Amino acid sequence: MTAIQTPAAATAAIPDTTDADALIAKARALGPLLREHAAAGEKERRVPKPVLDALNAAGFQRLLAPRSLGGLEVDPVTCARVVEEIARFDSAAAWALQSGNVNSWWAARLPQEGVDEIYGSDPSAMVAAAFHPPQHAIEVEGGYRVTGRGPLASMIHDCDWVLFSAFIFENGQPRMTEFGPEMIAVIMRTSEVEIIDTWHTLGMRGTDSNDAAFKDVFVPSRRVFALTPQFEAGKHFQGPLYRFPAVPIISLFSAGVVMAAGRNAIDEFRDLAQKKVPMGSMKALRDRGSVQTMLADAEATLRSARAFFYQTFSDAWERAVAGAENTLEHRADLLLAGIHAVRAGAQATDIIHRLAGTTGIYARSPFERYFRDAHTLRHHAFAAESKLESVGQIYLGLPPDFPLLLF
Repeated sequence: MTAIQTPAAATAAIPDTTDADALIAKARALGPLLREHAAAGEKERRVPKPVLDALNAAGFQRLLAPRSLGGLEVDPVTCARVVEEIARFDSAAAWALQSGNVNSWWAARLPQEGVDEIYGSDPSAMVAAAFHPPQHAIEVEGGYRVTGRGPLASMIHDCDWVLFSAFIFENGQPRMTEFGPEMIAVIMRTSEVEIIDTWHTLGMRGTDSNDAAFKDVFVPSRRVFALTPQFEAGKHFQGPLYRFPAVPIISLFSAGVVMAAGRNAIDEFRDLAQKKVPMGSMKALRDRGSVQTMLADAEATLRSARAFFYQTFSDAWERAVAGAENTLEHRADLLLAGIHAVRAGAQATDIIHRLAGTTGIYARSPFERYFRDAHTLRHHAFAAESKLESVGQIYLGLPPDFPLLLF
C-alpha cells in the first residue's frame, strides 16, 4: 500500500493527563440544561446561548486544542465519547463542538502569527467552516483576495472566524501542481462575510449551518495554510494528536451524534414497548415476536458498529502515540469505521421508528427527532456511504478518489 508522509514523530509523546471518565461525567452533568433548551434550539435554528456558555465553561470547545495554549489536547477516542455523551441530550449541542475542535486541530498547519491571533487569548475560539466547494483566491502582496460562497457553515452566527478552502487562480485559471490545482485554506473574520439564511432542513435544525458569501476579501498570509498532506506542525502542535489522520477527526462528530440517536431511540422504545398496544392487537408491543426480533436486530446493528468504530480509532491512536505510521490502509479502516457507525446508527434509528408506529410521526415524539437527525447526518460528506468506494479502492490497491484520505 502507498505510504503516507507525515510530520516526524516527537521524541516523546505527551502524557495523557486528562481523565476521560471525568470528562464524560462532566458532559452527563450538563444533560438537564441541554434537554431544557433543545426545543428552543430546534425552533431558533441555532444552539441557545446558555448551552454554548455551558459547553465553553466545561472546556468542551477546546478538547482538541493544544495544552500549551490552554486546551485539553485529548485523544480522538475521548473526544468521540464526549461528543456521543452530549448528543444523548441534544444532537445540535454535540455538533456545535465541531467549531471549536476540528479547526483548532487544523490550526497545526497555520503560521504561528495566525495561531496567536485566533487562539492566543481564547483556546475555546470557535471557527465555522464551509470546506466545499473550493473558493476563488488570487495571491496579492501579504496574502490573498478571496471570493465565493460556501454552504453548511455550522454555528456561523456564533463564530468569530470562518474557514474556507480555495483554489489559487492566475490569469483566470487555477494554478496547477503535479497533483492538481493548488489548494489552500483561508480563515476570515465572520464580520467579513454575508450570512445567507438557507438552513431550513429535515434534521439537525439547531446547528445554524447556513451559507456564507464574500467578495474580494483580503486574507493575510498568517491566516492561510496549504492544503497538502505534508506540513510542518507549529510549536504548539508537536503531540501525537496532530499526527492523527484528518478524515476521522472530522467524521468522529457525525459518528458520535448518530450513534447517540440510535441508542436514544432503542432506549426510548424499550419503555414504549411495555405499554403500547397497537390497533387490532391484544398484546403489547413487548409481547410480539416480530418486535422482539427487530429490537434485537437494532441492538446488534448499533453495538457491533460502535465496537468497530472505537476499536479502529483506539488502534490508530496507539500507532500515533508510538510514532508509527497510520498507512493508507489504516486510513481506509478509519473512514470505513466512521461511515459504518453513521450508517448503523441511522439503520437502528430507522428500525425503531418503524416499530414505534404512529407514535413516531408526531413532532412531539422524540422518535421523530432521532429519525430526522440521523438521516440528515447520514449525508455528511466525511461519513456518506458514497465514500465506501474510496475504501474499496484502497483495499484493492488502487489510488483513492477521495484525496483528503492522504491528510
